[in-house]
This record gives sequence, C-alpha cells and structure tokens, in this order.
Amino acid sequence: MEPTFTGLGDAMPPGTLYGNRRKYIHSVGTVGKVKFVAKDNQYSGIFNGADKGLIRLSSAAAPTADSKSPLAPGMGLKFLRDGIDSANLVSMWSVAGQPNDWNFFSNTFFNHIAGAPKERTDLQALSAKFATATYHIQ
Repeated sequence: MEPTFTGLGDAMPPGTLYGNRRKYIHSVGTVGKVKFVAKDNQYSGIFNGADKGLIRLSSAAAPTADSKSPLAPGMGLKFLRDGIDSANLVSMWSVAGQPNDWNFFSNTFFNHIAGAPKERTDLQALSAKFATATYHIQ
C-alpha cells in the first residue's frame, strides 16, 4: 500500500506492480480522460486548471446484493504537468462502502476518509492497513 501514497514519479517503483505487488483492493476499475476547469482563485499551478488528466473509478471490492460487500467507490485523479511529476490524489467516501446504494456518486468523495465503524469488525483490519500508509483515515 505504501507505494500508492509515497511513490515518487508517475510510475510505480520497479517490481511493485508486475513483480511483487498484488493489488487486493480497487483491483478493477475504469480509466478516462478529464479536464480540470478551475474557478477564479488566488492560487497558482494546478489550481488554475489542467487540460490533460486521467481519472480512475473503481470499487474497493466486487459489490454483492446482500450488502456484505457493498459498493465502495474510489477515485484517483492524475493531472499531467510539464517538467515535473503529475499532481495526484486518491479519494473515496468510506472504507465501509455504501450499503444498499448502487449509485457510484451518491456520496461525496474525500481524501480524508472515514474508517470502518466499530460494528464492522470485518473491516477493522482494512482500516488499520490504510492507517499504516496515511494519517488521513479517521
């Protein structure tokens, strides 16, 4: 999980994807092109917008009708920049997913995400794993 959050550059470090790293969550998704149109603001760089970007939408696990594996939408954004690494972010709504809701966009995506609720002991280990790579899980 660490290379996702700490890897430098626009490619995974050698051996992490096709060699030693198996993707256990969000392993199936779809990728498309995006453009970031910024509103007027006081910031510079990527916050002024970007014409070339990629978005990846996925679910943490294959959802099931009984909500034991609910839809758990996730999103990754990558905006390409000249001369420096891209600007990237990953986000989702919650580690626990959204039971009984098949609308991928019904909840707001965050880069500081809610951990598994205490009653979801099956997801406590996943929350703990995320917490080894980022402080941004609550």
